[in-house]
Amino acid sequence: MRALALLCLCAILGGCMLADPAPNVAYLARPCQFTPMELNPQCAVPYWTGKRYAPEVIASMNDAIDRLVARVPGQPVNLIGYSGGGAVAVLIAARRHDVATLRTVAGNLDSEYVNRIHDVSPMPASLDPIDDARRIGAIAQIHFSGARDKVVPTRVAQRFVERAGSACARVYLVPGMTHGGDWARAWPRLLAVKPGCRSK
Repeated sequence: MRALALLCLCAILGGCMLADPAPNVAYLARPCQFTPMELNPQCAVPYWTGKRYAPEVIASMNDAIDRLVARVPGQPVNLIGYSGGGAVAVLIAARRHDVATLRTVAGNLDSEYVNRIHDVSPMPASLDPIDDARRIGAIAQIHFSGARDKVVPTRVAQRFVERAGSACARVYLVPGMTHGGDWARAWPRLLAVKPGCRSK
């Protein structure tokens, strides 16, 4: 059975999608990412700031996945998300029952911690992916982290995996990579690293 691969929320992974040999690949943009605010009054500033991971954002993305899955019924879903898309991928995975694997790339997997690192405002109107770490513990998952990423440092992924407490979750360190580095070039090699659950 061929799985549906979904690359969520990121221009960088748009390039990665082209390198993915899976037969069914979809790229989901962040809500309002390509819609000017003047064309859609719902694309308000809070959805770029404190409500980036609000329940309605996650519900909207999950609804989009439902529509894609309806076109290829019975296929498992593989979620991939970069940066904030990593957060969204985790939050979606925690709300579905058909996710086979999860990959995050420089993922903001602990938004409260990341905000503290950068001394920016908390996001009380948003969900925090680390709160769902245990909930998705049975899903095979890899969290790719750039060794030189100062935006979402490796400790973020480590904290998430520690919270998950699962043999199915691991961090994969990518030497020399920054947050906005050339992930697309590295992607064919990283895609070959398969998520799986280690025996205890």
